[in-house]
Amino acid sequence: PSEKIGMVAVIGAGPAGVTCAYHLALKGHAVTIYEHQDEPGGMAAVGIPDYRLPRRILHNEIEEIKKLGVTILYNQTVGKDVSLSELEREFDAVFIGIGAQQTSHMGIEGEDQGYDGFIPGLFYLHEINAGRDPYPTGKNVAVIGGGNVAIDCVRSSFRVNKQDVHLVYRRTRDEMPADDVEIKDAEEEEVAFHFLTAPVRILAEEGKVVGIECVKMELGKPDDSQRPRPIPVEGSEFVFNCDCVIPAIGQKVDLSLLEGLEEVGTTK
Repeated sequence: PSEKIGMVAVIGAGPAGVTCAYHLALKGHAVTIYEHQDEPGGMAAVGIPDYRLPRRILHNEIEEIKKLGVTILYNQTVGKDVSLSELEREFDAVFIGIGAQQTSHMGIEGEDQGYDGFIPGLFYLHEINAGRDPYPTGKNVAVIGGGNVAIDCVRSSFRVNKQDVHLVYRRTRDEMPADDVEIKDAEEEEVAFHFLTAPVRILAEEGKVVGIECVKMELGKPDDSQRPRPIPVEGSEFVFNCDCVIPAIGQKVDLSLLEGLEEVGTTK
């Protein structure tokens, strides 16, 4: 940043925001962090389970940053409690480090119906990390996805006493983007893996999830991710019984804080 910058607003107390605040503070700038949660750490705190990254480690690092003079304001949602335009007027510079806090849609029938037992992966982890079972009634869990969030969801399920925990992934184990050590830990904890399988419809009765209709997949030529493209096998549909479905196929950014600022360009 320019040497003329004195007061900087940082939106988000996750890894990006905290790192930015640390380096700016070392350069002598006055930094205020706006965080919509009631604690620091972002996804590292409310998304990654404590057994992987203990909160006390995060909090210790935050204390070191506060010693440099950084101010952190919690329960402050930019776009609601304070506008981005206000911050631009009050500060010399604004850093946006809000992360990707929303679960991507699967694009299948029934996911937008608000069924009991259908819980986005990030919210599922947030609730468990806060010490709550997000759906005590559900005991047979199916997590959709193959990344680290999906693995965190299945492993965390055991920690709130779910009886049967399954992971449904449309490719094979070799294509899973999750860290191999995390996959091995999930295998040791006896998560049931269902590879080359993709959901096509959420099944519900009286507003509650009772299962998912799935289709078997086969691998074709590589797609844009350089992994084999999964292709549905015609006539292979089957029903998977479960009372809790957790989509964890990716994350997206909530850009609502940019409302009214049409001049701000965004890319994928």
